[in-house]
Amino acid sequence: MRKTHLLVPALLGSFALAAGLNYSVVVNGQVAPDQAIVVGGKTYVPLSVLKLLGVSSSLKGSTLTLGAQKAPATAPGGASQRASLEGCIGETLFNGIWRLTVRKVEAIGPDVGLGPGWGVTAELRNGTTTKTNLHDTGLENIDLSLPDGNTLTFEEHAAEEGFIYKELAQAGGVTYQLRFHIQDARALASSVPRPAKLTVQLNPARLTAGYLIAGKVAYTTPTPSFRVRLDCQK
Repeated sequence: MRKTHLLVPALLGSFALAAGLNYSVVVNGQVAPDQAIVVGGKTYVPLSVLKLLGVSSSLKGSTLTLGAQKAPATAPGGASQRASLEGCIGETLFNGIWRLTVRKVEAIGPDVGLGPGWGVTAELRNGTTTKTNLHDTGLENIDLSLPDGNTLTFEEHAAEEGFIYKELAQAGGVTYQLRFHIQDARALASSVPRPAKLTVQLNPARLTAGYLIAGKVAYTTPTPSFRVRLDCQK
């Protein structure tokens, strides 16, 4: 099989080398298994040599990509608070108003009129200097997604006072178990697969008029919603 070679933009290309020459390549004191070649006065090395140097490569269609993709930048407030607002269990996400950390995910039994499901223990902290609650900062809904794309019913009324409407002062927080159930009260707990993602959808346009006028509360990202993957942990 013909090996793929890549032009190295180094000093080798400035030498007057004859076409068709092959050269052994030494990487960190070791001889590489493949040789460099000279074509049209330019020196090329195989991708296998770049791999020895720690440079990854991938070929898609007519595009050759070298090196790993750049990791997303971190948001203000610490390395674990990612600008994408997507993270794992144990990772704190910050959107300029709220710091959210999912602490635990566990199976729960049926409730009145509902079947079994999952409980997600989440910690919510106020990252502003103004006393506020989750509802008044544009909360639209909280979803728990299963691997097949379906969502579980959220016991919103049970969480209204403890999580959604609880007034939190600066740096104040609350830890609460959000409970999600399937509709079928006759279902067995074993029939409810482990959830894949928790989503807390926040709409900046729905911030109450009082906060907008005062200018005391504002998101620092145009996508403030939280998406927590429940298949990984930090």
